[in-house]
Amino acid sequence: MVLSRAVTFSCGQDGYTKISSKDQEIGGDQLPSELPTLSEKDKSQESFDHIPLPTPSQQEADTRHTLATEPFQPILKVLADLESDDPNFAFPSARLVGLYRRLWELCVSKHINGQKLEQHNLVLKEAGAHLRKERDGLQVRHDKHLSRLHFFEQALNSSRERLTSVLDDWNHPSRLNLAGSLNDAREG
Repeated sequence: MVLSRAVTFSCGQDGYTKISSKDQEIGGDQLPSELPTLSEKDKSQESFDHIPLPTPSQQEADTRHTLATEPFQPILKVLADLESDDPNFAFPSARLVGLYRRLWELCVSKHINGQKLEQHNLVLKEAGAHLRKERDGLQVRHDKHLSRLHFFEQALNSSRERLTSVLDDWNHPSRLNLAGSLNDAREG
């Protein structure tokens, strides 16, 4: 009697492929199945598989789950058939599918994050356009205020010069009389 490893895999609610195995006795000349050994690269990949993803909203999580699991439903059925046909080949195949699925989940996650970034960029562009429009309006208003201020400064300087002239004439009445007598002489 020889021990063989039976492989079971299923799609968990979290979207990950669950792989479990157990030893069972089989008769005949079959050799026990051996689990693949992990190289250093596989070990680093395996530790990478356990990195938690950021917690999205429920709707976003459902979308991610659907996009990540839907493409793998047919292959999971094939793997279930393969388990009954060739258990020695089922476990490495399921592991490979699990790795591809994890890669696919990361791609889906990046795609969704990219779409969110595009939406945020669009909102920021619209806000920037609004702020530029507001800035331009404020600049026009500022320019109008500066031109009015310049006009009032000129009017104030002109009024100041006239007032200074009137006050000078008031302080020196002889100039006014002299200027007035010259005007009378010319008229007469």
